Amino acid sequence: MTSDYCRDPWDADALAARSGHRVEFPEAIIGEVQGWIDRRPEVVDDEVEKSDVEELEQLNQLARRVRIELTEGTGVARVASPGDVNDLFLRRYYLAFGVLLGDPLGNYGRLYDVKDRGGDYTKTAIPVSQTRAATGLHTDSSALDVLPDLVGLMCIRSARSGGASRIACALRAHQRLVEEDAKSLAWLQQPHLRDIVTPGADRSQRMRNQFPVFGDQSGRGVTCRYMRFWIEKGYENAGVDVPGGLPESLDALDGYLEEKGAVANFRLQRGEMLWVDNCTTLHDRTGYEDDPDAPRLLLRQWVKYVQ
Repeated sequence: MTSDYCRDPWDADALAARSGHRVEFPEAIIGEVQGWIDRRPEVVDDEVEKSDVEELEQLNQLARRVRIELTEGTGVARVASPGDVNDLFLRRYYLAFGVLLGDPLGNYGRLYDVKDRGGDYTKTAIPVSQTRAATGLHTDSSALDVLPDLVGLMCIRSARSGGASRIACALRAHQRLVEEDAKSLAWLQQPHLRDIVTPGADRSQRMRNQFPVFGDQSGRGVTCRYMRFWIEKGYENAGVDVPGGLPESLDALDGYLEEKGAVANFRLQRGEMLWVDNCTTLHDRTGYEDDPDAPRLLLRQWVKYVQ
């Protein structure tokens, strides 16, 4: 392992070869979660605490296994679907899972509907998750003071066409920059402006909203915070010229992220969960077309670790 990293960089083949990131769903969880629903038919998502769900022992064990893969393994975990269950079950199971992993953030509400709302993120300061456009590889949150450790997605309905998930390892791209383009890496290690679209962030602090693409967190090694569009819009909306050398450095990063074999591609099925370490794994989706009678719907959670 490269000494700068707390986990091994991976490409698509290396990820596929590690069985630990693919997690089966224990059927015993169905009875546990359904029992919780029966006891408490209605809950307020933001008020559910660990004490409300820690008695769900099988779900606890699954969450612990996933957390190990996210913190000590690849930083990616895909949990298989529970099968033929209804939407209420999926929402409650997914909510409880996030609470057991850590502290779900409420910037968008704990369970945020990722669906097309008809907007255009290139014309309005809205999250790309509210559109059906492809996003480009990125980490979540454009606000300096809001950084989820984990991003989770639960598929309720897939799109009629498109909408496939794409994930890539930021540590691999960093390693490639270290080996081949130290000049670009130096640019990416400097703070840069970001546009602010995260709810709850203070948009009046635009000039303060600066942080590097690649940093180094104590105990975590190299970390990444990246979405190119929000960097470019940050400079544009602040009326500040983009620093010379930055566009070429972003081009270099994008090139390494999108190298042949670097990106893992898959399509989430109903009931399947994807969890990623938001500081070392970038995610993306392809553009999609909806079935008007059953539009694509994923639920997203942002989670902070509880030490």
